[in-house]
Amino acid sequence: MKSIRSKLFVAAALLAAGGALVYADDVEASTLYRAYNPNTGEHLYTQNHNEIPAIVSHGWKNEGTAWEAPNSGATVYRMFNPNNGGDHFYTLNTNERDHLKKVGWRYEGISWHSGGSIPVYRLYNPNAKSGTHHYTVLSNERDHLKKVGWRYEGVAFYAAGNGNQTPAAGVTPRHVDVNVTGVGGKEQKISGSYRLLYSNKAFDQANLTGNATVDFSADVAVKGSSNDYETQFVIAGNGDGSGQVGVELHYQAGSDANFAQGRINTTNINFPAGAGTSGQQYYSVNTGAPRVAKGQLVHLQVKYFASGYMQTFVNGKLVGQYKTKLVPGSDAYILHDSVNGTVKIRNLKVLKNGVDVTHKGKPSFGNTSFDFSNGSVSGAY
Repeated sequence: MKSIRSKLFVAAALLAAGGALVYADDVEASTLYRAYNPNTGEHLYTQNHNEIPAIVSHGWKNEGTAWEAPNSGATVYRMFNPNNGGDHFYTLNTNERDHLKKVGWRYEGISWHSGGSIPVYRLYNPNAKSGTHHYTVLSNERDHLKKVGWRYEGVAFYAAGNGNQTPAAGVTPRHVDVNVTGVGGKEQKISGSYRLLYSNKAFDQANLTGNATVDFSADVAVKGSSNDYETQFVIAGNGDGSGQVGVELHYQAGSDANFAQGRINTTNINFPAGAGTSGQQYYSVNTGAPRVAKGQLVHLQVKYFASGYMQTFVNGKLVGQYKTKLVPGSDAYILHDSVNGTVKIRNLKVLKNGVDVTHKGKPSFGNTSFDFSNGSVSGAY
C-alpha cells in the first residue's frame, strides 16, 4: 500500500464581484454560498445559488458553502461599492447601512437572516481597497487572518449551521499517481494507470449509526520546509489490493482555489479493495474543512463501517463520507500515519466495534504519542 503519494495537487480559495443581483428574499434555501474574486480579493456571500455560476463565468472561484442561515431572524443587509473595483459589505446595523448609502454605496436589499448559536466573525483588512471585509464561522480562518494583519471586528451575526460542502462548479477531476497505480491501493508500475483528484466530491448519502468497525483518531500536527509536504492518516485492508481510506493534511505551493493550494488542505483518500486503475481510486480535497495552520495540532478521525462506508473528521467536523470496501487479512486492518515532513501525534486511539483496543493490536502502536520525520508509524487491529 502507498504511504505518501508523490504527485502534487492541493488548493486555496476566496472570491468577489459586482453584477446582476437576485435578492435572497426570493430564495427559500437556507444554505449560504461563498465565492471569491482573485482579481480584487473580494468574497461574495449569497443564498441565491444561481448567482454563483453567473459570476464564475466572469472569473470568480466557487468556494462551496459558507454556512447555514435561518429562514427568519435578524435582517442582514447587502451593500455594494461601485468604486475601487467593487466591494460588497453585509451588516445588521441600519445606521451602518444608511451611512454607506449616503457616501455612495448601493443598497442591494436583504441578503439573508441572522440567527442560531454559531458566531460568524467579521474581519477588516486595513491595507486593501476591495475585499476589505471577510466573514467566516471558522475560528482557524479568523485567527490566521489576524496573524497576517487583518483587524478582528467581533461577531457580525449568527448562523444556524456550519454548512455542507457542495462540489465546486466546473472543476474537472485531475489524473494523479499516473503509471504507478495498482488495483485497490497497491503500488504497481501499470502503464496508463491513474487515480482521480476531485475538488469537493459530493458525499455519498447514508445514515451511518452505531459503532464503526474501526475508528482511528489522534491529535496531529504537520509541518515541512518544502513546497510539497503531507501526512496521511489511514485505515487499510491487510494485503495487496485490499484497499485503504483516510484523511490527509497536505501543503502544496500554488494558487488554484479549487484544490486549496497555498495552504494546508484536507483531502479524503478512498482506494476501495479491488478498485481498478482508471479512476475508481480517488482523492477529494474538501476546501470547506476547518482551516489548518502549519504546525497546528488538529483532531483527525477516520471511521470504516462494515456496511461499506468511510467517514473522516477534522476537529469534529465531518469532511468526507464515501462508499468503499476494505478487506482485512488475518482478521486485522492496518492503521498508519505517514509523513514526508515532520509530524506530531498525540492522544492516539483505536476503537474496534466501539471497544478501545489501542494497546491490543497485532502488533499494537504501543504508545499514543509520536514525533517523527519522513517515515511512518503503524499497527494492526
